[in-house]
Parts: sequence; structure tokens; C-alpha cells
Amino acid sequence: MSAPEANDVISFKDRATADQAKPHNDLLVIELTIQDIDVARVLVDSGCSANIIYKGTLERMEIDLCAVTERPSPIFGLSGNATMTLGSTDFVVKAGSVTKVTEFLVIDRPTSYNAIVGTPWLNSMRVIRSTFLLCLKFPTPRGVETIQGDRRMSQVCFIAELK
Repeated sequence: MSAPEANDVISFKDRATADQAKPHNDLLVIELTIQDIDVARVLVDSGCSANIIYKGTLERMEIDLCAVTERPSPIFGLSGNATMTLGSTDFVVKAGSVTKVTEFLVIDRPTSYNAIVGTPWLNSMRVIRSTFLLCLKFPTPRGVETIQGDRRMSQVCFIAELK
């Protein structure tokens, strides 16, 4: 199996479904397989400089917090408010046919998302995203693969975050 070519062409044909073609400002929310567990409600955030997973998600996945390397550090959101991490851990993340070991910062706060994948994961996967079509595309040795976002789940998560 060869590595993806640096000149692989990734394109987006205008094949939006009727639902996607409606004007929207929905966030890109996908499902990934993390540690062999299908994890829904994963926010794709290219403005986030880290990959984040929440303590509650780890508990629902039945992953012992002993797996977290305790290295508390502050991370800052757009508001400038700091949130302390519990530490970090590496997980095997599968997206389509591609598997990568990915570092996640662990945060203990309530949220409607299970995880956030930021620029470290997006860049390691060589992802190109379309917010209009709510999908990710990335090169693989077998060609370009697509992960379709879940518009309904995006809207549910967004409303829950406002509460």
C-alpha cells in the first residue's frame, strides 16, 4: 500500500442534497472511531490548535482516567477565558480507511460534543473541508475518501450549547 501522492486532486462537485443546498451556518459535526468505539458528535474546528476529548466522553467509553498523562495546562477559547486541561492521552482514531494515533487534551466540562478535532488531526490527515457541503475529504492510498457531516446532529449540539 503506497502513501497518498502529494499531488492528489481533491475536488467538490456540486452534489449537495436538497437539505444541504438550503442556506445554513451549521458547524461540521462528524462521527469517528476512537479506540475501536464509534464516537458521534465530534466537532471539526479548524480554528482549534488542539484535539480535545471530554472527561464525560471517556467515562461513557469506559476508558480509565489512568490513561491520561497528568499535565494540567490552560487552554484559551475565543472569549479569552482559560480552561485547565486534566492532561493528555493518545488514542487510535479511525476515519474511513485511515488510522492515526492522535493526541487529545482532556477537559472536564459539560458540553454537547464528545470531542473536537482541530488543526493537528486535520493536518495529519491532510483534510480539505467544505462547510457548505458539510463534509471532509482526504487522500488515502486507494484514492480520496469523504466523511459526511451530520447536519441534524450539528443543529442539536448547537442548540444544546446555547442552554
